Amino acid sequence: MKKTIILFLLTIIIFSCKNEKPKEVYFKNGTTGKVLTKVEYKELKDGLFKKMSNLSDDVTIDETFTDSIISTDSIIKIYKLNVNIGNSKGTKKKEKEKIYSFLNKKIPSKILTTQNGEKIDLSKINKPTVLNFWFTSCKPCIDEMPILNKIKNKYQNQVDFIAITYEEKEKTIPFFKKHKFDYKQIIGEKEFVEQLGIQAFPKNIFIDKNGIIKIIEDGIPYISENGKMKIGEGKGFENNINKIL
Repeated sequence: MKKTIILFLLTIIIFSCKNEKPKEVYFKNGTTGKVLTKVEYKELKDGLFKKMSNLSDDVTIDETFTDSIISTDSIIKIYKLNVNIGNSKGTKKKEKEKIYSFLNKKIPSKILTTQNGEKIDLSKINKPTVLNFWFTSCKPCIDEMPILNKIKNKYQNQVDFIAITYEEKEKTIPFFKKHKFDYKQIIGEKEFVEQLGIQAFPKNIFIDKNGIIKIIEDGIPYISENGKMKIGEGKGFENNINKIL
């Protein structure tokens, strides 16, 4: 009799499992709280990738799930999307850029002259330094400038911040009338940019007090907010600064 009851219960359990409907999966933006279906979530990622690919040949989307809400009939995944932009359109891939061969080596010797006439000798660096390479029509370069200004203001007593472009004053002077960029500005350094082999912009180089290049990264990653792309908060950039302090 016991065996019959056990078999009967097992049969009910197995039958129930077989007929249990799969849970619907939804995706919730960890910042805005907006919930998307599977289809809508895929369309969001595809749309972001397509949009940012117009700016760069090297786009990746980092997908992070921070939590899940499970109920009887659904699973809601809390997500965060970070869009990383590598190379500008028409450039070679990052792994072929010569600049990465300088990692953990001293920055090549070069005397730079700022727009204000200040001389900067890179061979005599004795303070943590950040070099930002940019140009006037580079959208990711422009988008990250307000964040770079805030970070510079926070660390200006501990770190030197230098911006370098290959473009001449004919382009930079009109640009600075519209855009604020608080770094020490070096213009017309095409030869130095070519010497370092930089092909993708923006490029941020983090140098320790001994003049050693410790970190090389592209621009601040974009993030998705309310279905739209915006520049991130620069937390990774600040982490890199703390690594060279």
